[in-house]
Order: sequence, then structure tokens, then C-alpha cells
Amino acid sequence: MVGPDCLRLGTTIIHRLADIERIGWPAAAIFRDLTGNAIIDAAASYPGSVDVAADTLTLTFNSYIIDMPGHLVLIDAGIGNGKDRPDRPAWHRRSGDFMQRMQALGYHPDDFDIVINTHLHADHVGWNTTGSGQDWRPTFPNARYIVPKQELAHWSALFEADKHTLHGAYADSVHPILDAGLYDAVDVLSEIIPGLWLEPAPGHTGGMAVVRLVADGGQLLFLADVLHSPIQLATPQLTSNFCVDPAQARATRRRLLDACAGTDTIVATYHFPPPVFGTIVKAGEGYKLNPVALMLD
Repeated sequence: MVGPDCLRLGTTIIHRLADIERIGWPAAAIFRDLTGNAIIDAAASYPGSVDVAADTLTLTFNSYIIDMPGHLVLIDAGIGNGKDRPDRPAWHRRSGDFMQRMQALGYHPDDFDIVINTHLHADHVGWNTTGSGQDWRPTFPNARYIVPKQELAHWSALFEADKHTLHGAYADSVHPILDAGLYDAVDVLSEIIPGLWLEPAPGHTGGMAVVRLVADGGQLLFLADVLHSPIQLATPQLTSNFCVDPAQARATRRRLLDACAGTDTIVATYHFPPPVFGTIVKAGEGYKLNPVALMLD
């Protein structure tokens, strides 16, 4: 089964579930070194990802559900509802329908046994918790919340000095998981369950990981924030303003895309609008995403 929002690898089904779908973001706010030609090239190679006239990039915030034999997994937890993010108006006190759409797919929060935070930025941990005010509780009470050990240690140390760490997300979306004893901070490289791996992808944050699914029907690599926009496929040296170590982020992006290029490994992107599932091929000095649906037609 293949579609823009659902992929089957053998007996494993993967659903894309966006928290925010297709929002325009000022290009310079994401890439300070962006040139006009890069925007035009991206508009031609990945339609719908760029509004050239408005000088904006189209971002989507994609979580993924992995429904595999014996396990139900959520990869990254979006922005969440009701969270105070006054310095990020698009994220501030949202009332989206993420949970309703999850349940329409047939999944209830109590069903999940694993939630993976690839890193702890506010747009990846929001649905870790639900509630309001000072009362935030784990959304997925039966799940192990997996986080890279280095990532959790870094942000926990910063929180001791600044309670607004991560735009307030540490306080309302990370700390309650620690209080509930649900976080499992793991070394990277780690096999979480058979066939599901966390692999190191530093640069965007020091401890970020990507997730590799090895199923009987193939491999799927969830790229987290290794890429923020299709622009970075054609221009892989372009690094977002949010990467703590731009040189390391570039090296990680090249390493992972080179490893995938020309193979059957499918990648899944966090911030791309659909199509989000595809294989990587080299194209000039950069890369191209071949969407799975097009590849299989």
C-alpha cells in the first residue's frame, strides 16, 4: 500500500500525521544565506515547496506512526495544543485536530508503547503532553519515551539556569515526562526494539538522532531535521539558522544522503510538504528525492 500519507513495508504500516500542514515561513528566517536562484530551483524541482513571489518556504510538521507486529510507535510529537509559545505565533496556544486525526486512523494514545523524540526542539515534543496551565500530563501513558541521552542531558542542564528553555517546551513537554518516569535516555547508536534503530545525526542539535526502520519489505530512514526544505537537496551546503553547529549539520546531511543515494532505502522527511516518502539519487552537486508513488508507477 503506497500513498502520500501511508506506506507499507511487508507487515509494517507507516502513516504520516502532520500537526501543521503547509504553512508559509519567510525564507530568510530559515536560511540566512539563501540566494534567489536557490528558491527558483527548488520551486521547479519540488513543486509546492516554495512561493517565489512571497519569498516564503512551505513547511509541514510531520509526525510518523509505525504500526509493526507487536509495537505501535510515534516518531516525533509535533507542536501540541495549548502550549504557550508567544515568540512563535504559529505555535502559540494551538487547538489543532492532530489527536482526532490519529484516532480516525484507528489509533488511541493508550495504544502506543514507544514515542521517539529525535531531539527536543519545541516542534518535536509538543504532543508529549496534554493539559493546560501548569498541569501537563503524558499523552501516551503506556509508552516508553525514547530520547538520545546526550540531547536530554544538554537541555536539562540549560533548564536549570533558564526555565524558558526551548521556548517553554522543556517545562511543559519534557519535564512532565521525566517526572512521570517515562523517559528512556539511550545511547546513539541504539536498537530500540528489533528492527528499529536510533543513529547519530548531530549538527542541528548536538544530540539529534535519525530513526532507521528495518522491515521485511525494506528500510526506511526518518531524517528528523537533517533537512528543513527541499532546497537543501539541490543545495546541500545550505544550513538552517536553527542548527547549533552548521559545519557538523552539513557533514551529517552529506553523510546520510550519500549513504542513501542510489539505494532502495526510503527516506521520510519531517518538514517537507507531501510527497514525503522517497528514495535519494544524486543530481549534479546535490540530490533529488524520487517520491515512492512516482517510483512505483
